Amino acid sequence: MSELAAPVSTAPTVAFPAAPAPPPLPQRLPVRFTGSGGEYFRIWIVNLLLTLVTLGIWSAWAKVRKTRYFWSSTQLAGAAFRYHGNPGAILRGRLLAGAFFVAYSVAGRISVTAGVVAGAVLMLLGPWFFYSSMRFKLANTSWRGLRFGFDSTAGRAYAVLAPAVVLGVVFFGSLASMQRIAPGETPNPVPVLLAELALFACWPWLHARLKAYQHGRARYGNLAFELEPSTGAFYGVYGKTFLFALPFFLLQGIATFVVFVVMGGFKDPGAITRALVPIMVVSYAMFLVTYAFAGAFFTARMQRLVWTRTHAGPVRFSTSVTARGFMRVFIVNGVLTLLTVGIYWPWAAVAIARYRLECMTVEAGAPLETVAAGSLPGERSATGEGAVDLFGWDIGL
Repeated sequence: MSELAAPVSTAPTVAFPAAPAPPPLPQRLPVRFTGSGGEYFRIWIVNLLLTLVTLGIWSAWAKVRKTRYFWSSTQLAGAAFRYHGNPGAILRGRLLAGAFFVAYSVAGRISVTAGVVAGAVLMLLGPWFFYSSMRFKLANTSWRGLRFGFDSTAGRAYAVLAPAVVLGVVFFGSLASMQRIAPGETPNPVPVLLAELALFACWPWLHARLKAYQHGRARYGNLAFELEPSTGAFYGVYGKTFLFALPFFLLQGIATFVVFVVMGGFKDPGAITRALVPIMVVSYAMFLVTYAFAGAFFTARMQRLVWTRTHAGPVRFSTSVTARGFMRVFIVNGVLTLLTVGIYWPWAAVAIARYRLECMTVEAGAPLETVAAGSLPGERSATGEGAVDLFGWDIGL
């Protein structure tokens, strides 16, 4: 019996495209803080003593030593950050800012109007101080040999911060109007109250603009940061903080009233003077309690708001910070600092920094070395950095 040959198929072969590879999962890079209170205490005590001995001159070197320690103790993906600030540049900036402060103080002693005008001038210089400070701060910070930067101009800073400047100048102008009255005439407080109300109502909006500008112009090599619009969320944080602090304000009022009654304020006119010091002590103590709870609540909520809305290309940020967790760290370390008359502060500063930093996680869709390239020039002028330090305007990232 003959074998039958198998039929040969002449149909064309169809090649199906290979399934696309799934996108790589984002890298989750936690932030680690390796500093210790003992190490920072040695830096802090030397800085404190030398600052006192040199009548404040050493404060510029103290700032650099402190900043270098905290940055070098902060690690991302096993690599520490570096700070390259020049103490001499910071000192020159502080001396120039100090000259502005002296002029403001002298103007206030000459006349109230002159002091108000000087305050308005400082408000006009505020955007430039902030812009200069951000350029210096970021340009002198690096990670894995690549520096950060602040891609902005002074003109853009004024455009963003113009509403704050206008409201500030209007407020100082309303104060000046109360001084220009004839002898015996009753000042009209309405302009000042309206200016305060406008500033209070716009403050969350101004804060949102400032943060969007601060984060939106930051750079790491060629990687540009951005903060998603969040004005409504800022009002939400401020509103919740106010509601959270309201019971503490009520307790403060009740405690002040009780002290006033106990000291005989309603029976003896002279008791008002005797009750002044106890009332001030109770009010200050209640203020510290309110600040400890409400301040910690606000700080934690603001950190979550800002960093969860910040991204840089394929890089995003997340934080696990909670109001309760930050309150616990902040209050415990604050009480220990008060009980030790400030000696515990280095340990407190390290504990607070560790909690806030180690709650942060960087989520990168690709290795950071591949998404950031190039370099940015360093910034030498530290006038703005000195000013924000001197006037207490420093706004951390």
